[in-house]
Amino acid sequence: MKLINIITTRAADGWNQECLIVTGILCLILHHSSNEVLIAPSKAIIFSTSLVSTINSTIHEACLKGPALVDHDEETSSGEVLIFVLLLNFFSLRSLHTVLPGIVDWKNFFDPPDRLQQISFIRIFCHDLCRLLHFGSPLVKLVASYCLLELFTRISDQRNRTGEELVCTMDYLMSVMAVLEGLIFYSDLRVAMNCGLCLSMILGWELPGMQGTIVITRNHWSRMIVEELAMSLAVPCLASKSFINLHKPAIHVAVTLLKLPKVPEWMRSVFDDSCISGIIQNLAANNLSTEIVLLFRALLNSEYLKAEQICSVNQLLQACRKQKYTDNSQDESAKEHKKKAVAILDDMGEVCEYLIHLMSSKSCLDRDSGGLNFGDKRLLEEIELFFKTSTVT
Repeated sequence: MKLINIITTRAADGWNQECLIVTGILCLILHHSSNEVLIAPSKAIIFSTSLVSTINSTIHEACLKGPALVDHDEETSSGEVLIFVLLLNFFSLRSLHTVLPGIVDWKNFFDPPDRLQQISFIRIFCHDLCRLLHFGSPLVKLVASYCLLELFTRISDQRNRTGEELVCTMDYLMSVMAVLEGLIFYSDLRVAMNCGLCLSMILGWELPGMQGTIVITRNHWSRMIVEELAMSLAVPCLASKSFINLHKPAIHVAVTLLKLPKVPEWMRSVFDDSCISGIIQNLAANNLSTEIVLLFRALLNSEYLKAEQICSVNQLLQACRKQKYTDNSQDESAKEHKKKAVAILDDMGEVCEYLIHLMSSKSCLDRDSGGLNFGDKRLLEEIELFFKTSTVT
């Protein structure tokens, strides 16, 4: 493709605006391939050896910067290039799922870079994404976190489908977890949520020889995250909707720990009766989130809730469900789907913003939603699941 040649021939002497524009176009082609169109051009992009080499060089150079990478944000030329390369990697990850369904071995993204790969395609390894996530500027962190979430989701899907386990050392796994744990309470909720979901997947994998309980025993960060979550939610007058949103990533970690075959013993001391009662008292129908209901259901399944607490939660969820149905019926006629567009092609900030919008608005978590009120839909579904679980128990 001539577009690819523009990048690979000119990037060697330094990326210019034309290279960035072309990279944005390639991202859009890959984005559309997830809807099973432009398959052939997408394959040409993903398997372009010259483009792969250019991307690898860019990532290698960025990783070598270490802590200094934080100074290379979107306002610098090197930072801008890195962000566009990461965006191209993200849309490549998503496209691979459609272009080569069931063929890509996603576990290979954990392989060391010096291992001989049979097929060359656009791919940033997990450890490099973690370096960029740890040292990068806020925008680099954002895109790298979405790349990791997409990758981990594909690995989990493959593991569930084939039963094949991920093979990696304990040190490797712990280093990845350390990066993710350090960003659970990051100021950008999108980054924090992506890291929380990735960490939850790792804890739930129960890898041979390094089961989740062993990892948790050696790592006190998980306990600190859960303790911070429980204490914050139980403190009177703090559980506003915005405050609860900040703790959504930690809730996913707590729920995963509660679902382990052997729940850590310290979980019961953290979520004791006074803590759970305090959380319930702080909540109201208008500040409930899907994650909070998910937490209550996990506590219920683990037999942490007493009968009177279950009754209180049921009343709270009934009030929330009634409110959501009322709000949705009132707003049904006023909904408008607004699409973002790039008005000026040479405004790279606008191009980058649009690509990030595509990435974040259609993540692997909500791409099948098909509606504007997907958050409410998930909340209502989770409420129904709690009712069913409480009835059975």
